[in-house]
Amino acid sequence: MRHNQNHLNTLADLAVLYKNSNLADKAAFIDEKIDIILKSSDPNDIIEKAICVLEQGYAALFEEYTENGLAAQQRLLESLELIKVEESTAVGQKRDVLCQASNYTMDARRLLFQALNCKTNGSFFDKNSSVELLEKGLQYLADTSYPKEKYNIWKFYYAMACSRMPDIKDAAFNKTSISEKAGDLFWSVIGNLPKDNECFTIYRARSYAYIGHILISANKPSNAYPKYSSLNNDKQFQSLLITPLSSFEYANNELADDEVVLSREGISLWLLFKFGPGDENIEYLEKAERKLSFSISRNPFIRRIDFSTRMKVYLEMSSLKSFPLDKREDLLKKALEDGETSIKQNLSAKDVCTVAGICQRLAKFPKSYLYGPEAVSNNKYLHVALDYLKQCVNAKSQNYFTSFTFGAIYFDLGEFRTASEWHKRACMISDTKLGNGNIKQLSFSILKLGEGSHVYDELIHVLTFIAKKLKNVKFLRDLVLKVHREDYIRSLSKFLIFLQTFPLTAQQVEIAECLKAIVIKKDFLTAEQIGVSVYKTSTTHDFEYDVKPKGVLQCVQMEIKSADVQHSWRYDYFIIMSEVNSGWIQCFLQHQLSIQMVDGDRNFTGFSGIDYDSCSSLLETTIDGINKSRKSILVLSKYFLTREWRLLKPIITETLQKRSDSLFIIFLEKCDVPSEIDDKNLSSFDFTDDMNIPFEIQLLKLALLEN
Repeated sequence: MRHNQNHLNTLADLAVLYKNSNLADKAAFIDEKIDIILKSSDPNDIIEKAICVLEQGYAALFEEYTENGLAAQQRLLESLELIKVEESTAVGQKRDVLCQASNYTMDARRLLFQALNCKTNGSFFDKNSSVELLEKGLQYLADTSYPKEKYNIWKFYYAMACSRMPDIKDAAFNKTSISEKAGDLFWSVIGNLPKDNECFTIYRARSYAYIGHILISANKPSNAYPKYSSLNNDKQFQSLLITPLSSFEYANNELADDEVVLSREGISLWLLFKFGPGDENIEYLEKAERKLSFSISRNPFIRRIDFSTRMKVYLEMSSLKSFPLDKREDLLKKALEDGETSIKQNLSAKDVCTVAGICQRLAKFPKSYLYGPEAVSNNKYLHVALDYLKQCVNAKSQNYFTSFTFGAIYFDLGEFRTASEWHKRACMISDTKLGNGNIKQLSFSILKLGEGSHVYDELIHVLTFIAKKLKNVKFLRDLVLKVHREDYIRSLSKFLIFLQTFPLTAQQVEIAECLKAIVIKKDFLTAEQIGVSVYKTSTTHDFEYDVKPKGVLQCVQMEIKSADVQHSWRYDYFIIMSEVNSGWIQCFLQHQLSIQMVDGDRNFTGFSGIDYDSCSSLLETTIDGINKSRKSILVLSKYFLTREWRLLKPIITETLQKRSDSLFIIFLEKCDVPSEIDDKNLSSFDFTDDMNIPFEIQLLKLALLEN
């Protein structure tokens, strides 16, 4: 305040301090002063408002993103466990209060999970807001008397914010990408900051380094700037397009051994190796390691991104056959050490997955590229990988990469059921590009569960789901391994034979025929071994329960028991669904409910199943399932509403009357809820979007944990 009495951000902080100290009069005086500046048209006050916005953009750009989700979830879990222990021995009012506390804690866990799930874009919002704030602040300063040198320093930070954004087209013109815009801004900083003032050297040097990194990141620097670019006639810039590494020579001439310049050069050299033509670029990799190590030595506490990149450099070097085995193993250990350092400083999901991959290689070294427990020689590394993955998922929720990596680790541990379920989650969360890398792993892990109808039944439902998601069966081309694996091919052969006995839909027949053709084309099997394919057509979709419900109910002579009749439930849940959807529910929901996917999960036991053979058997098994289960889950779909609902309506309405708190609803499709069901007062879960299903399953698990 002695330096600048009108500094808006300082005034705002001071007002908060006064309010927190119950100094209302002083806080009111500060608020009034802030209001006067904000409404003022005085040139100096306009500059203060602009600087206020710019400083907020700077804060959004550099603010440390601390991830407290893990700590919060862990504390809630510990609290819940302590409450449960106390509740088990308490009586009377104390037990009632503890039960209420338990429910509140469960609600808090569920809400926290939803909040963490919302942050799917990580700190993207902070990056986006920093661009908007810095741009807005510069616009305010443009026509003021603010010193041009300081204005260009703020432009440097605006360029930095743009360079960290995804490379999308500028919405205003739909011409310039955000990376091109960043390059233009950095070049403007270089041109407008005088060389004869050492105070500006650092900004000029780093601008050169950022330009070099932007050009190399574009993969094809010569095409990075189209003809309409304002820099099209700038000879020096055009020379950088041809040899982008020369940007770092200019940077080092401006300021030698600057940690940011070293870091950007190291990252750029790694990119040149990664996306270059081949082994002739090994020198880029070795030079990248030297640059990144030098940057880290200059400032190890700040250069956390360099640990992440150097980890990837060591990982690439460990794959080079020119190094002896002991050197390659040592490089993997160095990569793991850097990865762990990076994770401790910033829990990045990508880094966690890379670290897990490094652990996999070390666990199987020197058979790093083989799959399965047979190749594993040191399980310790796989458990380290799981610890990091669980930490990441608890803190940041799950995404395609973490789910896929979970599946790969569990597969190497020989836990094929858990591996299959994680690969299913990855498949659901994936888009069409990502999903292709997961399909083979998912199918292979299911087939490793054994040979039998229950496995093949599961596999055909998985393949059907993928075909619907991708809207074609081309993915089957990658299902057959290129490397001859007798056990895998034998299982596929038996699977194809099984499909001839299984009632198939038209799409499943297409899948069977396509897979058979691919297998035969690969010469793994002959047509004679599989035989002539004759498939049964599924009639489930056309079947209707047309018997009058009241008459059937009188024959069954069973009723729904009230919640206070039975407290020792045999099952955790019972699922009421259409027979048409039963295969999908079994494959993608019941298996996931039955195993522990992450820390804090529980495995839940479901009622064995519904008998759809007749009206009476459907009613009997439905009533039996409801009476023996703590919770009932009603899966609403168009098939259920047109087939089973008419018969089961009296049972479900009676359940709502006697045990309304025990019924959950899953929306498998977008459909109207029957008027007899008051869904507003029931817990419901939306399965209509494939990518949200894994998160909805976690919410369902939390709901099942209650009471």
